Amino acid sequence: MKIRNLEINKGKPAVCVPVTEKTAEDIISHIKEIAGEADIIEWRMDFFEDILSKKKLNEMFPLIREAAGDTPLLFTLRTDHEGGNFPMESGKYVEILTDCAASGSADLLDVEYNAIPDVTTLLKVLKTRDIKVIASHHDFKQTPQIEDMYNCLIKMKDSGADIVKLAVMPERPSDVIDLTEATNEFHESFPVTPLVTMSMGGLGSVSRISGGTFGSCITFGSDREASAPGQLDFRELKEIIRILDEAGKN
Repeated sequence: MKIRNLEINKGKPAVCVPVTEKTAEDIISHIKEIAGEADIIEWRMDFFEDILSKKKLNEMFPLIREAAGDTPLLFTLRTDHEGGNFPMESGKYVEILTDCAASGSADLLDVEYNAIPDVTTLLKVLKTRDIKVIASHHDFKQTPQIEDMYNCLIKMKDSGADIVKLAVMPERPSDVIDLTEATNEFHESFPVTPLVTMSMGGLGSVSRISGGTFGSCITFGSDREASAPGQLDFRELKEIIRILDEAGKN
C-alpha cells in the first residue's frame, strides 16, 4: 500500500509519531518540527482543546496539512472508552470523523471498531473520500487469547477497513508472545491486508521494535510525550529498526 511517497506492508515498519499538544499553535509547531523526519505523523485530535468546536476544527485541517508537507498524516480521535480523551457521550464522534475525511487533509483515519454499532456503514461512507481507514481496537486491561485476537483482526478486516490495528496490555512475558503469534498468523493468512499490532506498557515495548518480523507494518514512537504506555523515542526507534532491517538482509 502506498501513502503519498511511503510504501507500507513491505517488510520494514514505518514509524508513526503522535502529536498530542492542546493548542492550535503548539500542534502546528510540533508538526512542522517533525515533518520529513517521522515516517507518519499522527494528530491525536482528542488532545485538541477545541475539538468540540466544528468551526475551529475545520480551520485546523488545512493548516495541519500545510505544516506536514508531504509527510503522511494520520488523524485519530481516541475516545475515553479506549484510553483517549474524547468524551464518547458527546455524540459527535461520527460527525468529526466524517468532517476529517471530507477535509482532504488526512491520508489515514483511525476508526475505533467498537465505537458505534454500525461501523461497517461508517467505513463505507468514509472510504468514498480519498482516504485510507484504519479499524482499531485497544484493550488496556488484558491480552486476550490468541484465537480471540486473531478473530478480532478478522472482524475488522471484514468490516471493510484498509488497515487493521490491535493494541493489548500484557500481564506477563507470555502475553507478548501471544500477541506476536496472533500477528504472525493473521499476516500469513492475509498478507495483502496491512496490519498494525502492539503490546503496550514497558513489558510490551519489545513488540514495538520487533513487530515487523511478524507482519506489523507501522509502529508508534514518541517525541515530546508518549500517547500510549510503552512508546520509545521515535528517533531511537527508527535507528533500531534500521539496524534490524539491515541485519535481516544479510
